[in-house]
Amino acid sequence: MARAGMPRKFVFVCINERPDEHPRPSCIARGSAELFEAFREETGQQGLVDVKVVASGCLEPCMVGPAVYVAPDDVWYGGVTREDVSRIVSEHLAEDRPVEFLRIGREEFELSPLAGRSDLPPGHIPPVG
Repeated sequence: MARAGMPRKFVFVCINERPDEHPRPSCIARGSAELFEAFREETGQQGLVDVKVVASGCLEPCMVGPAVYVAPDDVWYGGVTREDVSRIVSEHLAEDRPVEFLRIGREEFELSPLAGRSDLPPGHIPPVG
């Protein structure tokens, strides 16, 4: 039986779920479970046995989810759709060329459903209702 060995890259797909009334959106409500399966299928179809796709809890850029993180490349993607998966796999995971139009950075992490609420301490989400 062949062993895959240590992965060359890891693809973390946020599948976090929050209650509907929570002020921050959930990646799973935006289709990330299907993205996770699509990444697994596509990496297999393209023969990338050295890429590990991992279901993850919250990755933090909730406002632009579904969020995907590729390590060790330190590349963050937001708003990923099923249609984007084959391109990310063929260009980024296979050819080491990140898909630029999907990349997100620090400013997307700082987006908040609580914009204008600078009186709240960092990380504090008030109760809903």
